[in-house]
Amino acid sequence: MINNNQSSLIAKKTLAILLVGTTDDSFAENAPWEVTGNIVITRQTTNESHIQNESAGSADLLVQHQYASGNWLAHIEASSTPKSNRVSAILPEANADVGSALDEDSQGRVQLSELYYTHFSADWTLSAGLLDVSGFFEQSRLASDEATQFLGAFFVGNPTIEFPDYTLGIVYEAGLPHNVVLRAALASSDGLADNPERSYSQLLTVESGEGVYAIASASWEAKRWLLRSGVWLNTADDQTLDLTSDTKSNYGAYMLAGYTQRQHSANIRLGMANPDVSQAAAFSSVAYRYQLGHYTLGAAIGRAFLSSQEPSPALDDTDQYELFLRYTLSKGLFLTGDVQRIDNSNYGDLSENRNQHVTVYGARLTWLYE
Repeated sequence: MINNNQSSLIAKKTLAILLVGTTDDSFAENAPWEVTGNIVITRQTTNESHIQNESAGSADLLVQHQYASGNWLAHIEASSTPKSNRVSAILPEANADVGSALDEDSQGRVQLSELYYTHFSADWTLSAGLLDVSGFFEQSRLASDEATQFLGAFFVGNPTIEFPDYTLGIVYEAGLPHNVVLRAALASSDGLADNPERSYSQLLTVESGEGVYAIASASWEAKRWLLRSGVWLNTADDQTLDLTSDTKSNYGAYMLAGYTQRQHSANIRLGMANPDVSQAAAFSSVAYRYQLGHYTLGAAIGRAFLSSQEPSPALDDTDQYELFLRYTLSKGLFLTGDVQRIDNSNYGDLSENRNQHVTVYGARLTWLYE
């Protein structure tokens, strides 16, 4: 059963791989090879007749080989194909698990999402290769894993941070006294899914308009508290919202705070981005989780604030609310019921008078392999 300090497989073993430096010595000595993974199946419907029901699936397989001074990580990912006129196509915030591995025709595929090496030293670690930058910088104890926690996109990640998709990069981490950790990363601005062809050859090619992605953060973690804050810069050419320039860079700052006390956990996220190019100029969310035996209850609310530079008067802020109840069927097998309310999805379009207030009902079956 998932307890207060183990929010999911990823927070338990997989996050020990993804968040550099958390792998313990006994793991290195006793299990040089480690395989973890999950399979997730979701079903969603809404109260709007023009939005068709949707079933979707995904799978992750992570293989790690541990050495005395570091480890290799390979992450293989699969996803079903999202279809038009269905929930995730019309309400992109409703399901963060849909379409995580797609080809250039937006068809589901099996792909190698990550392949990188991490070197461990006494006070620092360095990871380099094809990696997920967000996994090092924006993880929360209770709101970062769509496989077992909140399904809504606002509660999986901060929408103001323009992370590249799986991309080539380097991440450095240094541990300081009093549980303070500094992290910094430098990566390509365009990852695997950010390129039109979604191909590895295009990932390795530097094309016009691409740039670099840089991010730095400081975090402090204790038994009950988790605090993170950071700043980031994406130098890829972005078009301004008023269409006066197409060579602007995006940048921003973020903060995350979490607290856990016995069965209770809470999380706050804040963020801001360049209002000239980012529709989500600011973001805030609050999430809460309560665990009792085989049951876990979660509730969250979030808002993406529309940039004041957006010229269209028909658009407005997007609000998302989510409530889920998860039941542990057996070890590694979970069934979750989920209800969401989304107002002005994707900043809406008040002129069309559609999708302004949508209720989404969902079910999720998760199998974790440890």
